[in-house]
Amino acid sequence: MADVPQSNNQGVAMNSPKMALSVRDLHVSLTGQNVLHGIDISFVSGRWTSIVGPNGAGKSTILRAISGLVMPDRGVVRMSGRTITLVEPQYRAQMGMVHIAGGEAVFSSMTVAENLALWSRQIPDSAKRQEKLALVYGTFSMLDERRDQRAGSLSGGQQQMLALAKAVMLEPQLLCIDELSLGLAPVVVQDILQIVERLKDQGITMIIVEQSLNVALAIADRAVFMERGQVMFEGPAKDLLERDDLLRAVFLSGEGA
Repeated sequence: MADVPQSNNQGVAMNSPKMALSVRDLHVSLTGQNVLHGIDISFVSGRWTSIVGPNGAGKSTILRAISGLVMPDRGVVRMSGRTITLVEPQYRAQMGMVHIAGGEAVFSSMTVAENLALWSRQIPDSAKRQEKLALVYGTFSMLDERRDQRAGSLSGGQQQMLALAKAVMLEPQLLCIDELSLGLAPVVVQDILQIVERLKDQGITMIIVEQSLNVALAIADRAVFMERGQVMFEGPAKDLLERDDLLRAVFLSGEGA
């Protein structure tokens, strides 16, 4: 489906924040069950947003719909003012969107070097491709030491590092991360957060689905709280801490640690 330009900005205040992505009235069904019910969310360019909520809230589904991995029943997704609702994932990647799927972000049968070489093919210029590969190996010394190791034999934290290396190499405008810290030891999470903070310095817009409330609110500018396929809160991350009525659902489900 061709991209449709957004209408002009007449009448919009000069200091209005630039939207990297917007989702309007999004409905998604999976295996015959309604999962998302009229989702409306806006993501400001350069800001970091964490999507949190209990299991089954639809957090990963909204991320997959944004990335084009699932198609909505109805609704609109716009990136940088262009409608991308039905655009295939590879074209979204060409527009600057990178999706890191939880537990599915690496090719397990390929080596670390083969994973990175495959991802680097998205960089047309060969000289820049080699430059970015060198940057990745310099940034992630662990990957440099394990170039010939199969990705599937890496630990969970090492696989997440390999997935983040993809983001560093491709310099996305919009980075979507599903389950940044799921199943990882706290010391590994801290290492990953240091890498993520470097990405923040690059001005990347980031959307993170995160099970750990502590991790989510530590790194995000804004928070979206979802429950039963609906947005129950959207605003500054620090304000979510005051919503005991919402956070109780996370802690009772054992996901808030």
